[in-house]
Amino acid sequence: MLPLQVGRMCEEYFLRMRRHVYVTPKSYLSFLSFYKLVYAEKFKEVNNLEHSVNVGLLKLNQAAQDIKQMKVKLKDEEKKLRESEEQTNQLLVKVQSESAKAQKKSEQVGAFRDECLANKERIEVEQEEANRDLQQALPYLQEAENAVKSITAKDIVELKTMKTPSDIIRLVFDGVMILLQTKLVDVRMEAKVINKKTVDFIHDSFDETAKAMMADVRFLSTLFDFSKNEKDNINDETCELLMPYLELENFNPAVAKKASNAAEGLCKWVGAMVMYHEAAKIVKPKMDYLKIQTARVDVALRQLAEAEAELAQAQATLRDINKQFEAALSAKTELEQRALATKRKMDQANKLINGLAGEKTRCATLDVDE
Repeated sequence: MLPLQVGRMCEEYFLRMRRHVYVTPKSYLSFLSFYKLVYAEKFKEVNNLEHSVNVGLLKLNQAAQDIKQMKVKLKDEEKKLRESEEQTNQLLVKVQSESAKAQKKSEQVGAFRDECLANKERIEVEQEEANRDLQQALPYLQEAENAVKSITAKDIVELKTMKTPSDIIRLVFDGVMILLQTKLVDVRMEAKVINKKTVDFIHDSFDETAKAMMADVRFLSTLFDFSKNEKDNINDETCELLMPYLELENFNPAVAKKASNAAEGLCKWVGAMVMYHEAAKIVKPKMDYLKIQTARVDVALRQLAEAEAELAQAQATLRDINKQFEAALSAKTELEQRALATKRKMDQANKLINGLAGEKTRCATLDVDE
């Protein structure tokens, strides 16, 4: 078959070129060798082309499968993105709500703090004024304490041994008993001799009460304790009862000293206690008022501390919600980027497949033909 074809080609060559070509066994064998070489090269090219076509078809099919998977993945990511967006929006609403609450609480606490501090400052100023007024009363208190300290047990013994104490001593003890709110005898008038002057005055309670008082070994300590702890129990009524004594011309420490050292000290004590009351009654209402106001401020400061603690808690809650919101926003952004990247890859793959659709058909046709 092949020799005949070679013969026909030689005749055709002669007709075209007007030259004879003779096929010898040697040239024929050379032709066969060349044919084998060309055949091997063409076979290799066809195999390479087949391999390329198969790989291309495989890649295109794989790309199509990848697109399907990316569609599923994109759908899942879009679902997660919607959920994340909804969660972020809810947190945003919560952040706005908690922020408004914290702001309102901060304003309330700030106003309350300013009010408390203003009241505290005002009370401190008033307290300083009251303390200055109180300092004016303290000398009388010191005088009363010094008067008691000036009386010795020997002076009291001296009084006890007096068979007929002078009227100034009797009246001084009446003053002491009035301050101590000891019961006195019924009021009746009688003549009293004080500093060699006779005056009509109230009958004293020395014999009935004062002697028993002096017999008590705690007498001086009772007076001292009264000066320390019960001085503020003196009232206007007590001082009013003492006024007739204090207004007597010779009811004073100098006259009392002539009768007894103890009488002098007790007379000073009675007068000093009355003077202390007169000075303290101006200060005491202020001190009582300040005590009440200070207590109110203390309560307000405790309430302020509680309010500040609540504010700190609200701010901590707000910070926590802000962190949650930032985390949710970051997660949402990450999901958006991932979804966008997936969509971009899918679009690129679709464009590639659509662009190679004709090539895919041609390759498939070649594959079938082969």
